Amino acid sequence: MANYYEILGVHSGAGSAEIKSAFRRLAKIYHPDKNPAGKEHFAKILKAYETLSDPKLKSMYDYRLDYNLAINENYASKNNKTKNWSFDEKELKRRKYYDEHIKKYAKTKETYKQATEGKTHYNEFKYILFATPIAVGLFLLILNLASPANTALKKHVPQKEIEGPKKTSLKMGDAPYSNYFGRNKFDTTANFDLTVKNNTGKELIVCLFTKKRFIRSCYIQKGFYAQINELPKDSLLIKYCTGSIFSYSLKPLATEVFGAFKEDPEFFESKEPTALNSINELTLQGGKNEGFTKIDETKFFTKD
Repeated sequence: MANYYEILGVHSGAGSAEIKSAFRRLAKIYHPDKNPAGKEHFAKILKAYETLSDPKLKSMYDYRLDYNLAINENYASKNNKTKNWSFDEKELKRRKYYDEHIKKYAKTKETYKQATEGKTHYNEFKYILFATPIAVGLFLLILNLASPANTALKKHVPQKEIEGPKKTSLKMGDAPYSNYFGRNKFDTTANFDLTVKNNTGKELIVCLFTKKRFIRSCYIQKGFYAQINELPKDSLLIKYCTGSIFSYSLKPLATEVFGAFKEDPEFFESKEPTALNSINELTLQGGKNEGFTKIDETKFFTKD
């Protein structure tokens, strides 16, 4: 993630006046009219200034920047742990005594064990004769419990234990339904981003469309967010569905697509297309959100 403060050469707590002054100073150096070779760097400077000079955009950007920095610091601290070993004089004496006395005795004991290994005593046969009837009795008991006469016992086993643990089939960043709506598309020329926060209390699948085609789908776990990159500049129509325990073995009603939420599925669609700018963020809460309308699954999977 680009650090706009470093691009402008200011500290993270800089005010609007300091940010504006830094932008003017850099514009004199890298503006394409004065420095054609600095065109690409000037584009970064301009985007950084547009973000940090707008209080609302700056607030959202600071949140994302702090989150990324926290993750990087946590990862670095885990990988920089080293072990320092040191031995004092007392520990060295203890090790020397062990090598000269105890370790020598351990070798003698191991030699005796190897020498006596392979000898069979009468007591070993006695234990075998005693254990054989017990083993046969346990085997017969297991066969009796597994017979059809005991199938009634299975009816008392809770259904959840028979089914096993419940677990979704998706991981963060997966793109379900992309084979149904169309292949995922990436626009490296416009390169707009959309950050989607999942505060619905359920699992979330977001599908993005333009007026003419399908763009991308993305799965987001409960309580997480995802940044969808390389989006086109065209306005987006957004559909999303929520639920629990996604499984590809399930098939939605009246569709030819495989994969659906097993519990509490809900479907929504934006009322109007959404235009993107330099920084875009969408937070989805539980139930119907502002700007969206609830639809049935047949309309959700309709290909316009």
